[in-house]
Parts: sequence; C-alpha cells; structure tokens
Amino acid sequence: MNNLPSISIVTCTYNVNLKLFEKVLKALREQVYPKRLIEHIVMDAGSSNGTVELAKKFGCKVYVHPELLEEEQVRASLGFKKAKGKILLIIQSDNLVPSNDWLRRMVQPFVENKKVFCTYTARYSYTKDMSAITRYGALIGANDPLISPYFLDKIEKIAMTTSNYNKGTIISENKNHYIVKFNKDNFPPLGDNGQMVLRSVMEKVNKDPKEYLHLDTFSRMFDLGYDTCGVVKASIIHVITSDIKRFVTRRIQLKEKFFDDRRNNRRFLIFDINSKKDRINLIKYVIFSLTFVPTLFQGARGYLKIRDSAWFLHPVICFIMLIAYGYSEFKWILKKSLRLA
Repeated sequence: MNNLPSISIVTCTYNVNLKLFEKVLKALREQVYPKRLIEHIVMDAGSSNGTVELAKKFGCKVYVHPELLEEEQVRASLGFKKAKGKILLIIQSDNLVPSNDWLRRMVQPFVENKKVFCTYTARYSYTKDMSAITRYGALIGANDPLISPYFLDKIEKIAMTTSNYNKGTIISENKNHYIVKFNKDNFPPLGDNGQMVLRSVMEKVNKDPKEYLHLDTFSRMFDLGYDTCGVVKASIIHVITSDIKRFVTRRIQLKEKFFDDRRNNRRFLIFDINSKKDRINLIKYVIFSLTFVPTLFQGARGYLKIRDSAWFLHPVICFIMLIAYGYSEFKWILKKSLRLA
C-alpha cells in the first residue's frame, strides 16, 4: 500500500497494569508500518508506579497532568490537540492489537475511500489464557451485556458468533473491510478501544477539552455530515479485569459520571427513554435477566457455536448488572427527590 498516512496514537494512563501496558506497547512497536509515520502520545494523570517511565522507554511522548486525575476525557482531548498525525488512533492501556499488520489494515479504508472519516474493527477477540470476563466481553461483542447486540445493541462491534457485519448500510466490501454508511437512527457509539479518526475531522469538534465526551464528540461529527466508516475485518483485544466486583463498580461509575450527572445534556444516549426500541429492549433485558432461562439459553446457544465456558457467565453477569444498575437508579431517583423536596 502506497502513500501511508501518519498516525498519532493517544493513550490516557494512571498507575496502569505495567505488565499489560508493556504488551500493548510492544505490540504497537512491532507493527509493520514506517516508524517515522507514528507518534505515541501518553496523557498521564500523575502515575507513581512506573507507568511514565515505561511509556518513555518505548519512545512515547508523555505529558503528565495530575490536576486532571478524574478527567480522563479532558486528557484525551488535550492529547488530540497535541497530535501531528493525519490519523488519530485511540488506544487504551488495556487494548492489545493482535497482529503486526493491524495498523496497515486499519488505515486501508482511509486510503481507498475519501468519504471514510473513521475506522474500527468489526469484533473484539481474546487469547485462551485470558480471564473469563475478557473472553465473555469479546464473545458478545461488548463489555456490558446491556449494551450488547442481545439487548440495547448500542455498540459498534458484532458478536464473535455473527458471520458478517450487520450494522448500518454496507456500501461496499472487500477482503479487508466493509464501507458502512450510518444514519441518525443507527449511528453507533464511537471514540474508544482502537478506533481511528481523521485528525482534520476531530479538530472541527474538539474545541473545549472540558466539554469533550467521546460519544457526544463523534455524534457531532455525524451532525457535520461524517457518516461513513471503514469497518475492518479484524479484531482488537480489550482486556477486562478478572475481578467481578471491580468490573461492576467500574460500570456503575461510568453510568453515574457520564449519564446520571448529565441527564438531558447528552447528544448520544446509550439509553433513550423516548425511543420505543430502547424501551422494549430494556424491558427485555430486565425480564430475561430476572428469569435466568432466556439468558442461559443465549449463553448455551453461543457455546454451541464457540466452545468457551465463558458463555455461561452470561446469565450471571446479566443478573448482577441488573441489580447494580437498578440500585444505582434507585439512588439517583432518591437523590433527585430529596433535592426537589
């Protein structure tokens, strides 16, 4: 492939898992891609466990902002502003690229189709030695069953059991990727876990770092007419904690920070109460999770296609997350009632 574009990788860190982060950095360094065309920007929040030193060892440009410890999205926005590459690649410290031709495959849609503003992989994947929760997330195509294709389907990925990409309108297809056009009703949540975007497009919407939220920012891109993505027939590994308590706590923290605190002030909604489809799918999730049998059936059907015992986490995690989300919602309603009293 000629005329390869320059890439700016942006990663936000804070006291990350060093063993895992080293694997992430090694996988990126081993890419068959001109090194002169790659820069890796690390936006750290004041790590004290060696994260900064490890990033510098691998040649990353590290910027430390301890005052932004709780503001990862702000750090990401600032990182994009520092980038010089034609393409931005959003990689987290728990994102592993599984092959050394991954970058080349990801930029190919940009090179071949000028309407493409963003690329991402069709699936997640895993290695057999990874935790059951990581394997489960890859199998269902999401790190939370509620947003997975089984229920709300508010995710850009497809499950590993799905043969072909089935979101948006497929304009064209080749051995490497699909070119997919979206509309306002099916535009997916974007901006995380190994996604690429043209820096020129990001600059149009990334004005105030304090206002940056990746889902809303990519929604603004769509409002400007950017509706065509390259969906690469590849995968990325998103390593999820093996501790179910930490997993659930993290999901609730995200809900409270990015949904509860900003209700009626979001451009992209994971759950839209005004959407009949979302309401039906949420009711489906509640009923299926409480009765166990439907989610057990979903897990068993998945197991028959891909023999991995992680499938049988499905009814357990669906139920646990239902209780956790329900409790969180109860607290929010109670807090709101007390404010109005």
